[in-house]
Amino acid sequence: MFPYEDNGVSWWTGYFSSRPNAKSEARGGSRNFHASAQMGSLSVLKSTTSDDEVKDILDAKDHMLDALGIYQHHDAITGTAK
Repeated sequence: MFPYEDNGVSWWTGYFSSRPNAKSEARGGSRNFHASAQMGSLSVLKSTTSDDEVKDILDAKDHMLDALGIYQHHDAITGTAK
């Protein structure tokens, strides 16, 4: 995506040229989320896992998924949020 002018003094540079560290953190967080979701699934499938442990695992998964969703929103990841 090429830079484009929004008005006389504002330029948009696009996804690939802005906030590279934030995008790296989002990719790392996504990798961690998927790995922990797989491990959580294996734990939930064990017959020795209590209902409270299952609830804790699912609550942690939902919390991380919400955080990733907010962080990866198009305005957050590009830095255009107000």
